[in-house]
Amino acid sequence: MEVNDIRRFNRFYTRVLGVFDESVFELDYSLLEMRTLGEIGRNKGITGNYLCKYLKIDKGYLSRILSKLINNQLIYKEKNEDDNRVYHLFLTDDGEELNKYVEIESDRKVVDLLKPLKNSEIQELKRSMVSIESILNKVVTNELEER
Repeated sequence: MEVNDIRRFNRFYTRVLGVFDESVFELDYSLLEMRTLGEIGRNKGITGNYLCKYLKIDKGYLSRILSKLINNQLIYKEKNEDDNRVYHLFLTDDGEELNKYVEIESDRKVVDLLKPLKNSEIQELKRSMVSIESILNKVVTNELEER
């Protein structure tokens, strides 16, 4: 296995994405906080347990993120009717608005990134990304099912 090649690509790609930026689009939120907001928006009613598994973060860290998002009135939680220990998470109107803004800005960032490329290079990049996702999904899907 070529571990160094994979790690080099990961370092490169996280730099391209700005993963280690202190905030996202000059907002008072980290990438993980915005990622959490986005996952709640894409998966209405998602539970905290599933978010922990999907984002690969511990419950304490997620709890702090969710508390911040709740205190800032971006999300709310509802008890599960069948199990009072389980809460489902949803975006508020303000959360929907912020999530939409971040999605639009993220799309713009990708468009700007790809602007200098030829269409053939973009198509090659897309094929490569689909291939990477397909291969790694075999491992990621199994991990989510095992937890």
